[in-house]
Amino acid sequence: MTLAYQDLLQHQRLGEPHSYDQDRVILYGLGIGLGFDPQDDRQLQFVLEDDLQVFPPFASVAAWDISFLLDLGMDWSKLIHVSQGMEVHQAFPPAAQLRADSRIVEVLDKPRQNATILTSETIIREAESGTVLADLRSTNLARDFRVDGAPTAGARTGGMRPDRDADVTVSMVTSPQVALIYRLLGGRAKIHSTPSVAREQGFDGPIMHGLSTWGHVCRAVLQTAGDHDGHRLKQFSASFAAPVYPGEELTTYHWIEGTEVWFETWVLARNKMVLANGCANFAPE
Repeated sequence: MTLAYQDLLQHQRLGEPHSYDQDRVILYGLGIGLGFDPQDDRQLQFVLEDDLQVFPPFASVAAWDISFLLDLGMDWSKLIHVSQGMEVHQAFPPAAQLRADSRIVEVLDKPRQNATILTSETIIREAESGTVLADLRSTNLARDFRVDGAPTAGARTGGMRPDRDADVTVSMVTSPQVALIYRLLGGRAKIHSTPSVAREQGFDGPIMHGLSTWGHVCRAVLQTAGDHDGHRLKQFSASFAAPVYPGEELTTYHWIEGTEVWFETWVLARNKMVLANGCANFAPE
């Protein structure tokens, strides 16, 4: 399918209503492995109703709506999530009515792959006050989807981590059930739940959602540089390098420079980098 470049740059959806309650906040926490240690109060604050705290990357599902891209005519099964970033402006409350403004901010042609790279931005506001809670930026590769007049993509370069050994390494085991939990937040593609479908698509079995991996790693970074205080996290972004299977151990290497943290995440059992070009920023203590 081919669309015009200028038409895509004008594609937007403004003031889209969304809402969530504390059950969705708790479900998100479980979907990124919080509560895996049911005696760790630092985890339980994000999955229990009493004084419930919202883990910052909840922003990625608070106003999740894949139809914004699918309305352009692309095939969801041919859409690959390339990277995800967020900027947190205000802490999310345990329940809220929201408004979301989404737009396409970059379109790049990949002629050799018969594909297009699309970057979209979503600004999430509290509905009544208009207060901006978070800014999200998501990049996807749409296969068999072309845009007439789009500039050709060059080599993409991510942030360069410091050229030295990592300052801190954190390993985290994922739950074998994690994809079955996370799919309840909206990502119900069968590659995350049905072994036969996953194998047909070339995987050894169901894979974790990329944003679930992203959330797990945010936990590791917050543990390392934010002393488990979600209010200090201001920015978080990474590129998806390879899928993760539920139950695998994630090892995240951190390079810390003041309030900025560079990171990358590996599944060492398969010698695979799964998140690359990671960067986080924290408010000073």
